[in-house]
Amino acid sequence: MNKIKYISVIIILSILGCGHVDSYLDMAKEKGISKTYINALNSWTRKASLYSQFETKLQITATFKSEDFNRAYREEYARIYYLTAEETKRREEMAAGLSRDYREFFVYAAMPQKEANDFDRPNSSWSIFLIDEKGNNIKPLEVRRIDRIAPIMEGFYPYINKYYGTCYSVKFLPVVAEKKTGASEPMKLVFTSVLGRVEVLWP
Repeated sequence: MNKIKYISVIIILSILGCGHVDSYLDMAKEKGISKTYINALNSWTRKASLYSQFETKLQITATFKSEDFNRAYREEYARIYYLTAEETKRREEMAAGLSRDYREFFVYAAMPQKEANDFDRPNSSWSIFLIDEKGNNIKPLEVRRIDRIAPIMEGFYPYINKYYGTCYSVKFLPVVAEKKTGASEPMKLVFTSVLGRVEVLWP
C-alpha cells in the first residue's frame, strides 16, 4: 500500500465546527414564530460537525434548555396559543420544578449512517457525557429518542429536518448550579465513537 493510501486509511479527519446556529428568522416567521424567541434560540443553540476524508459523518445541533431559554419558550408558547394568565402560571410552576431536577439539552443529530444514529440504545456506538468547569465527566441521566416530530416542535426548533436526522432529549443531573440569570459556567457536551468526536461548548 502506498504512503498516501496508508495515511488515508489510518487517519480520520475530525473537524469541529462549533458555534451559534445560523439565523432561522425567515423560516420561523412563516410559522408565526417571533424574532424574540428566535434570538433566544440562537443564543442557547450550538452546532458542530464531524468530517472524515471530506465527508460529513455527523452533524449535531444542540439547544441547552437553560432557565432563560425555557422562559422564552414558555412566553412564546403562551403568545401563540393565547394562554390565560392562570394557564401560563401553572405551566411556569411545573417547568420550574422540573428545571431544578436536571439539565436538559434538545439534540438534533444527522448522519449518513442511519444505523449509527442510536444515541438512546444501551449498546450505542456513541458515548455521551458532559464536562463541567472542573473537568468532571458526567454521564447522562437519560437519553431519550423523540420519535414523533410534531409541527409545534418543527416550529420551535426550525433547524430540524425529520427526514434526515433524529431528535433526542439528553438530561444530566445539575452538578453545577446555574446563576439566576440562566447563565452557567463553561460546559462541554461531548459525543464520541469510533467515527470520531464532536464537542459542543457553552457559553
